[in-house]
Amino acid sequence: MPVRLRSINLLHGFERFLLSIPNWSCSSGEIVALLGPSGSGKSTFLNILGGRVVPDEGKVWYGPKLHVRVPLVPGHPRIRMVRQDFGQMPYKTVRDNLLEFAGIRSEMSEDRVVKKWIKELNLAPSLDEKARGLSGGELQRLALGQALISRPGALLLDEPFSHLDPAHKRRMQDILKTWQLKSGSSVVMVVHDVRDAMEWADRIDVMQDGSIVESATPQQIYNSPKTLSMAHAFGRVNSFAIDEIQDSLKSHSESFTIGKKWFLRPEHLRKKDLPSNSKRIETEFSGNLTTEIWQSPNNLVWYLRP
Repeated sequence: MPVRLRSINLLHGFERFLLSIPNWSCSSGEIVALLGPSGSGKSTFLNILGGRVVPDEGKVWYGPKLHVRVPLVPGHPRIRMVRQDFGQMPYKTVRDNLLEFAGIRSEMSEDRVVKKWIKELNLAPSLDEKARGLSGGELQRLALGQALISRPGALLLDEPFSHLDPAHKRRMQDILKTWQLKSGSSVVMVVHDVRDAMEWADRIDVMQDGSIVESATPQQIYNSPKTLSMAHAFGRVNSFAIDEIQDSLKSHSESFTIGKKWFLRPEHLRKKDLPSNSKRIETEFSGNLTTEIWQSPNNLVWYLRP
């Protein structure tokens, strides 16, 4: 597929932090999640893609053309970014904020669009309220709706679900998925919850200390991560030094190694694989997911899902 958004030779630093991304791209219609610890450079990179930060070196391109900043308006007109601070105008109404970048020229069309999105976003009670009176979750839903109405070719999301309760989060995820499938827009999103990336992204770019250290599909990263942070990012995992486990497990078909550490996800471990005389010491419940915790005679702790 053709490249929708790309960057070349990006360098950006302040104090002791340096963002260094030699070559990066997002294809048309692709969904890329930026994942990594706080301070790894995810939001800085997203702000560069959105034109809100000008890198010390390097360039950003939208399609075949160089990304040019429009005076006083950060970013390319076909790139829309939803920031962590939402960027709403506090003294304008929800309606006016929603239509800010819509580019609609008739009142009839405005009314039709407003009715559709106010219902989708569950903001009907707040339609004529000033944005400053909204809760964090309402502001986040408003910012997402404002971005979608503008029909961007590339949508940049900085932790888009951080202020939403579980019900509204699920609703917004469904809206975004439906909108993206219909529009064919590319999406780049910063997330902290790896489950958000696993559920929706086509690709995960793992960032660490200002660089992308791992890039693959969600399933590839789950099955065979290259970094310790991703090995542990999905919850409980069996992790031991290679010389601590028996030979039969070293060659387990679903195991993976990083350096001198051996890993196996709990769903791939069976009771028959455990060392002799191991004892179950606890059972954890998370929704419909059950994890048994076992201890072997040499005090190693194992996790399996029955």
